[in-house]
Amino acid sequence: MPKKPQFSIVTPTLNEEKIICETLNALKKMAPDAEYVVADGRSSDKTEQVALKCGAHVVFEGKGFRSIGAGRNAGARAAKSDILVFIDADTVPQKEFFPRMLKAFEDPSVVGVGCKIMPGELTPMREFIFEILNLFVKLSVRLGRPSIAGNCVAYRRDAFFKINGFDEEMHASEDQDLCVRISKLGRVVYFKDVTAFTSSRRLKSMGWLGLAMDWGKTTLNFLTGKKTRRYAIIREI
Repeated sequence: MPKKPQFSIVTPTLNEEKIICETLNALKKMAPDAEYVVADGRSSDKTEQVALKCGAHVVFEGKGFRSIGAGRNAGARAAKSDILVFIDADTVPQKEFFPRMLKAFEDPSVVGVGCKIMPGELTPMREFIFEILNLFVKLSVRLGRPSIAGNCVAYRRDAFFKINGFDEEMHASEDQDLCVRISKLGRVVYFKDVTAFTSSRRLKSMGWLGLAMDWGKTTLNFLTGKKTRRYAIIREI
């Protein structure tokens, strides 16, 4: 009987044939024994074939709601381990994330673990802006309303399904929404000294002003309880 993996890494994709294998290979160097599940949004390119070739198990979003939350939920349902790690196709954490994440989950009261998110191509302005964003996340955890980004975050499987996973109707802030809901079942840990590096492609595509306006709108919707059903930062940028 195959050994149960310590944790499963779920990566939602939509037309990511250019980067998915690079991301999977980088993750496998740090976590060779993890299970890898790619949850594809029915890409029009060769994402499925490339992910399979690079050793991932591929599942697809349902035919109902089409959202990144639906993809992550599909991947979670297919995963076999008790710890679900959600990592985006353009994101790779520092290697310390995985052993420290597992250590944190040794405490049965912990239901979630996240870390800092920074752009892979740092400039002084990008570093300044993202440090402010990470400060807000750190404060949200301390205030008991954790809003950890879905780029790189881990959740205990039973708690994840007890709250029915991500809200598939939300096209933005679904990661913050889930983090707040799951925190009612236990403690969410945030590593301020561990970083996951993500692509700057959305910033390059939209510019600072467009990104700030879009994030501002979706964050306001989240804070006021309104679901964002259209997100300007389309997933395959």
